[in-house]
Amino acid sequence: MRRMMAVFLILTMSAPWAGCQLAYFFTDPEKGRPVQAEYNKIGNRRVAVLVWADRTTLDIDPKARRRVCDAITYELKKHLPDAVLIPSRDVQEFQEDSGLDWESMRAPELCKQLKCDMVLKVDLLEYTTRAAATKELRRGRVRGTVNLYECGEGAMTEAVYETEIVANFPTDRQSSINDLSDGELMREAVAQFGQATAKKFYDHEESLRGPERR
Repeated sequence: MRRMMAVFLILTMSAPWAGCQLAYFFTDPEKGRPVQAEYNKIGNRRVAVLVWADRTTLDIDPKARRRVCDAITYELKKHLPDAVLIPSRDVQEFQEDSGLDWESMRAPELCKQLKCDMVLKVDLLEYTTRAAATKELRRGRVRGTVNLYECGEGAMTEAVYETEIVANFPTDRQSSINDLSDGELMREAVAQFGQATAKKFYDHEESLRGPERR
C-alpha cells in the first residue's frame, strides 16, 4: 500500500503529462472503452452476407467465401439478436447455382433471390498467410471492402454504409505462431475479420489489450 502511494505521489508531482500517464496507469484493460456502432439501423430485418473472392483466392482455398460468410454471420447473430441472418449455406448454394451471374446482380435482385431486406456484400482483397513485403513471414491476413445495401421500395441504389476491414493474425501483441499451421493462422484471421466487421453494426466495448483469439 505504501509503495502504491509513493508511485501515486511521484506521478502527480512529475512532468505536465503526468495526468495522461496516471489515467493510463490506473486503467483496467479488461473493462475496455465504449465504441458506438457506425451503422445501427439493421434492427429486425433479414440480412444476407454475400462474399466475393477472385479466382486466385478460390484456387488457394475453395471455401474462402463460406469461411468469411460464416464468421460474419456468426458474430452478427450473436450481437444483433433481433436481426434475421440468412444461413450461410443458403447463400453458398445460391452463389454456386447461379454461377457468375450473381456478381452482376444489383442489390434489389440479390435481395429477391436471397429473400432478405439487406445485403452485406464483402469483396475480399487479400486472403493470405504470407506478408506482401516478406513472403517468408507467416501471418494470416484478411482484407476486404464491406458494403451494406437496403432493398425494397424507395431504397437507395448505392450502399447505405461502406468501409474497409483489415484483420491480421498474429497481431503485434500475439507473436508466438511457431506451432500453428497455415490453416490455423487463416482461421484466426478470418475469425477476427468477422468480429471487426460485425462490430461496425453494434455498440460495444473495445479491450485495451486488443483482439483475443476465439
